[in-house]
Amino acid sequence: MPTLRLIALSLALLVSACAGPRVLHEDVLEWQERESVARPEASRGARKTELDEVRTLRAADELARARQLALALAAEHPVDFEALLAASIAESDQVFLLPEDDKESRNLAASSALWFARRAVLSAHLAPSVDAQLAWTLGTTTHLQPMGERAAHARETLECADRALTVEPDNATALATVALVNLRLETLPWIASLMASGLPESSLAKAEASARSAVKAVPSRENRLILAKVLVAAERKAEARAELEAALAAAPQHPRDHALESSVRALLKELRD
Repeated sequence: MPTLRLIALSLALLVSACAGPRVLHEDVLEWQERESVARPEASRGARKTELDEVRTLRAADELARARQLALALAAEHPVDFEALLAASIAESDQVFLLPEDDKESRNLAASSALWFARRAVLSAHLAPSVDAQLAWTLGTTTHLQPMGERAAHARETLECADRALTVEPDNATALATVALVNLRLETLPWIASLMASGLPESSLAKAEASARSAVKAVPSRENRLILAKVLVAAERKAEARAELEAALAAAPQHPRDHALESSVRALLKELRD
């Protein structure tokens, strides 16, 4: 009898250890209301012009300014898929802009990005850009799902990414997502693997191929960092260092390049020590 109680207690502890934080729907809506600044109608520009401005700002790595405008546009055009997509991307950017130790805000931003992406899908014909962003936001919220739902969540993530890649084989967002999902599945702690059933097939080879394709499509620090992490998992640290050094050698010219510089440097330092 004591043995059974010990087993039951051990299982309960394991479930607790694998359970991640939860973000409720109302928490996301409260976050969006708090983060979005309402604009008087007189100060609003033409929708298309302002969407172009969001893209211009983001291309210049002005992520905070791009986000402010994108969230305003999404609030003002709640069924416009381009505005919703821009807001989703902006919230994904915000995850990288927030301090790493502010997990609550990062989780809210990631959940908000998924919220906007799902509504963009509902508001538009399926398009590679929407599918790719939905895949990315699904991938960045896996840890927020109940343990029993994470396998299905991972499968949905890959399905969305594959759908985007079927139409647009060089979509860097979808490629990076595939790389990260395969990397995470291949490096799951044994207890997570034990408790998760129905996980999609994965391999480090698939992760590397997808990461290299993402770097080829968009040689950003983000994509090189993903590739470096895959190479580290494959115990090819010298190659990983080379990717990180290449990421720092190139002038920042892609969205999130500035935001991810510290992460690139931290991993490079770890590999050099």
